Parts: sequence; structure tokens; C-alpha cells
Amino acid sequence: MTVLLRQLQAIADELLGRGLPAPADALRRARFRPDPPWTWCERCGVTMQERACRCPTRRAGDTAPEWIVRLGAHEGTLRSWVVDVKHAGWESMAETLGAALGQQLLDCGLISRGDRDVVIVPVPSPWLRTRARGIDHAGAIAAAVARACGARCCMALRQRLGATQVDAAARAGRMARAQRFSARRCARRVAGRHAVLVDDVRTTGSTLAEAAAVLRGAGAVRVSAAVVSVKD
Repeated sequence: MTVLLRQLQAIADELLGRGLPAPADALRRARFRPDPPWTWCERCGVTMQERACRCPTRRAGDTAPEWIVRLGAHEGTLRSWVVDVKHAGWESMAETLGAALGQQLLDCGLISRGDRDVVIVPVPSPWLRTRARGIDHAGAIAAAVARACGARCCMALRQRLGATQVDAAARAGRMARAQRFSARRCARRVAGRHAVLVDDVRTTGSTLAEAAAVLRGAGAVRVSAAVVSVKD
């Protein structure tokens, strides 16, 4: 019976994140430091090499955030932390990474501490996924970002569980994604302000672009993004 209880406890620890180290210890052991400001492309967030990024010039109708700030590339230790935050419920690490991301926003000069015209907005997951995981990872990161830079945090968006997750048809996928995000009633708080979208990882950039379009529709005069990691 004791062995069974230990096994059950080990499973619970893994699911609830109890078996994970203290974030400060994890960062110290990994000797983690955020990337120096603007060593990535300001538009797509990928690591800058010897030559400039080849992402296309911004055009009329482009819904992507105007600027993107990150902590690092989505690889190695940082990638494993992002995965554990989302799938092992490592909320304390979400808060630690969020605090670092908030400081990165300040260091990059994208916002000023205590600016009342800045609103931090997490990119939400569908509520069914959030409930299944037991953590709103983007919300936890965004709340820590807001505390670190003295800004307000607003859960301005909702995301439905769309067919794009399983639909292989590209056209159907584009149509479904266009309606994936919607504005909550509190989204009126971004009107006339600088909205900063917060997420754990940027891959293709489509999610951030779709979310940014909704915020602009709600009246945001500027939309930037802050992500923990970017897939190069």
C-alpha cells in the first residue's frame, strides 16, 4: 500500500509541478540570462545573424504586432521551462519568467515603468484547455509582466476551441483562425492605449497577428508583443 501511495504522490507531484525545482535555483544552475536587447528582429523576434532578418516589410493591412520583445530562442533549457510551465503547471516559473520579461520590456525601451497608457494582455488558450492543464500559463506570465513594469493587466481576449487544431484543409483553417479570438467586455480598456500581448512562445506569428487584430478593433492605438521564447 505504501508503494502505491508513493507512486500516486509522484504522479501528483509531476502533474502539479511539486517535483520541479525552485525557479531561482533552476535559473542559477542554467546560468540563464535574457538575450541582450534587440539582438533579435524587432518584427518577427528571430535571432539576428550577421546579416539583417529577411522578414517582409510591413504593409498596409498587416495585423502583426509592431514590435516584439523576447527572453531568448525556443531551445535548450528555456524551451524545457516553457514546456513545464504549460504542461506541468509550474506556476512559480511562469511568474519568474514573466518578471524577467517585464524587465526586458523596460530594458528595450518599449515601455516606461508605471505608464498608465500601457495595458498588458495575455494571449488566452481555449477555456477547455486551460481547465484540462490546470493553469492559465499566459495569464500567469502576463500578470508577472504587469507587476514588473507597473502596468495594468487586462484579460481582454477569449479564444474558442476551433477546428484549426485538427483541420488539414488550409482554406478552412484560415477561415476558422480568423474567428478564433474575440474581445471580452473589458477590452474597452485598451482603447486609445498601447496594448502589449504576452505569450509563452512565438512560432509562426499567426496567433499574435490574429490577437493583435482584435485589439486594434477594440481601439488599441499600438500593439506590441512580449514572449518568453521565439522559435528561430
